[in-house]
Amino acid sequence: MEDRTTAVEADVEARKEQLESHRGQLTDITWKLEDQENQQRRNNLRFLGIEEGVEDNNVRAYMIKTLRGAFPELTNWDWEIEIQRTHRFPRVRREGGLKVESKYPRAILFFFGNHLLRQAIFEKARPMPYAVWIMSLFFTQPDYCHVTVEGRWRLRQLIKPFQDRGGEAYLLAPAWLKTVVNGKVKMFTSEVQAKEYLMELKAP
Repeated sequence: MEDRTTAVEADVEARKEQLESHRGQLTDITWKLEDQENQQRRNNLRFLGIEEGVEDNNVRAYMIKTLRGAFPELTNWDWEIEIQRTHRFPRVRREGGLKVESKYPRAILFFFGNHLLRQAIFEKARPMPYAVWIMSLFFTQPDYCHVTVEGRWRLRQLIKPFQDRGGEAYLLAPAWLKTVVNGKVKMFTSEVQAKEYLMELKAP
């Protein structure tokens, strides 16, 4: 009887190890697919804060005119060629696993033929403070894949809890949570691991 129990326990342990191995392989595959999709989107840029209807059914022409006015120093580009596709996003989006209908103007997605132009516009818009973005004509965001957007949303929810525990937390691209607690820096891509670390911290 004891030998049979030992054999069963050994079999259970072996299956647990196999399950963990498969889980790790699945995580690696998911990470690679997510990275590949984000790489395919690297020439995309989202423009937010542009009122509905101002484009008069021609988003591309309106945005080319708008960007030329906003960045007159970028004169070395043929905008008509480099801005290849534009469209507005659907009004209903997913956020935290739920379908949410936006109360704000839908974002406009741009696909640039040249990554350097995309990066030049993003770098010029990004340093602006958030309050200035809201008051200005538009602001920009990278176009991450759905999995990355979900991951960023979940990690963002942990920033305040870390601050409440006396630490600091920052959301980094594409979906990393950087925490600083008592001078110790940790990086997380997993919401579960970040929460486990958070639970270990004592409130100040």
